[in-house]
Amino acid sequence: MKQYPLYSLLALFCMVPAWAEPVEEVSPLPAAQADAAAPQLPEGEKRLRQGIVILGKICQHMADINNESTAEAAVAPLMRLCEELRQWTHCFKNLPPLSEPEVILYEDRYLPIIRKINKLMQDQADRLAAAEYYGSRNLAAALVHIAQVGH
Repeated sequence: MKQYPLYSLLALFCMVPAWAEPVEEVSPLPAAQADAAAPQLPEGEKRLRQGIVILGKICQHMADINNESTAEAAVAPLMRLCEELRQWTHCFKNLPPLSEPEVILYEDRYLPIIRKINKLMQDQADRLAAAEYYGSRNLAAALVHIAQVGH
């Protein structure tokens, strides 16, 4: 049976689909739900769910920005989430390889969620760029840091 490194699924977080939905409709796995389900899940799946939660939080912070003061207020939480995402990426890459059936299962289960969040994040990034980050150079820099974690 062919083995796939778990970090190959990390590429799922960089995909952007062709549909858009409002941020309110995104329901990444809430931390409490992810924690409640986590004990019986394999380590790779737990890590995927943790990454989805982090991306959802980043997306929500971006969506909450609508003026200069909210732009500046979002910088510190976004930088904390950037570091959390960086640590998550490092841990995720160090997990053992997945089997082909596991990859297929995780893609079926999580790819639609990841795509939705990525699309919403792209929409928010476009909105913030069009608004010239509400005059916040710090916000622009924080978003650049987040984008660099995935690459």
